Amino acid sequence: MTHRFFVDEEIPEEPVLRGDQAHQIANVLRLRPGENITLARDGVEAIVELQTVDGDEARGRVIRRGASEAEVPFNVTLALPLLKGDHDEEVVEAVTQLGVHAIVPFVSARSIVRSLSPAKHERWQRIAREAAETARRGRVPKIEEPREWEELFDVLPTGALIAWEGEVLRRLRDAVPRGGVSAVIGPEGGIRPDEIEFARERGAITVSLGPRNLRSETAAIALVSQVVALLDG
Repeated sequence: MTHRFFVDEEIPEEPVLRGDQAHQIANVLRLRPGENITLARDGVEAIVELQTVDGDEARGRVIRRGASEAEVPFNVTLALPLLKGDHDEEVVEAVTQLGVHAIVPFVSARSIVRSLSPAKHERWQRIAREAAETARRGRVPKIEEPREWEELFDVLPTGALIAWEGEVLRRLRDAVPRGGVSAVIGPEGGIRPDEIEFARERGAITVSLGPRNLRSETAAIALVSQVVALLDG
């Protein structure tokens, strides 16, 4: 099992890594010429044999490339409310490992946290990158810019699934479409009925995660894990 690194550009036949990645290869992992690493980008990964290594630059050559076997063959987008403390960061880490392709932060009427600072947005992206490396994925989920509830459904595909405690008839497993899902979890205070009506007018579908009342972070992880299991089965 090789160490994995995500890159921002197409992987050439003779890749060169610099900066933090070169430092990690040379000084943290203490890899040497002749050892292999994996480079990944947009679902494609390449096994690279290191040729030269120092703290400033690591050079290698691709010995094999192909599609990442760890990527789910469908898109899952999670609309995640801003949560108190580090709870939303815990969700970003978990759902990235489960396979989401994009995370859309949002604020609604009952949200306690009302803004996502640039520093925290960057932290979310860093957490997603590290979690994707841990899960040996072939891509890093995109962290979108935060949205208000009134504009959220302009960026989500029609038919977004909303996990809502007021829904008692439609179960998640009966509503998941084949081919990909966008899903919404409410904030700590829940989603107001008028917000649900607004979302339904824009094609969203409410679903139940079961009879138990779940915290937002628990509901997000449960929803994504169930969706992936249903589509990957």
